[in-house]
Amino acid sequence: MNLFITFVLVPLVIILEFIVVPALVLKKSTKISYIDNYPIFMINSSEINAYSLTSIWGKFIVVSKGLILNEDKNHVYAAIAHELGHIKLNHHLKMNLFIVMIIVIFSFLISYPILLIPFTAFALILQRYISRKLELNADKYAVKMTKNRQLLEELIIKYNDRKTTFLSTHPNIQARLKNINNVK
Repeated sequence: MNLFITFVLVPLVIILEFIVVPALVLKKSTKISYIDNYPIFMINSSEINAYSLTSIWGKFIVVSKGLILNEDKNHVYAAIAHELGHIKLNHHLKMNLFIVMIIVIFSFLISYPILLIPFTAFALILQRYISRKLELNADKYAVKMTKNRQLLEELIIKYNDRKTTFLSTHPNIQARLKNINNVK
């Protein structure tokens, strides 16, 4: 069973993350521009969102049509700069290495069922904590790139969830604003 988990789940996670999900996104999107030689795609969605992906075809940024229609070009640029931060700071690789590590540890713990629930809870909480830290790093990158912290502040105030928990993937508004105000 341990070998099955290690040698089936790890490749499955890698295939999903680097092939399947990006292929589905690329199929539904249109290339609209480039930033630092990374393509920017637009997905036809009214949702206001931007995200970055790493795939076997390269790294790219996706913005929703909703973001483009609801924000001016400077705010769209700030959102793209945040996503470029994820790419330049290798956040996708770091998170995927963490997930692979968790799967490998899980495969060894499968023989000790009493440890599985606490380990799974710990891994989930740690993954969310890391995710929030990576978001703060991407915010700092965006402020340095745009040289305009106000753009990012306005986006955060407008779109960030008001309340967060220890399971949230993004930090709360206060933490994000404090973080970008400390950028030198």
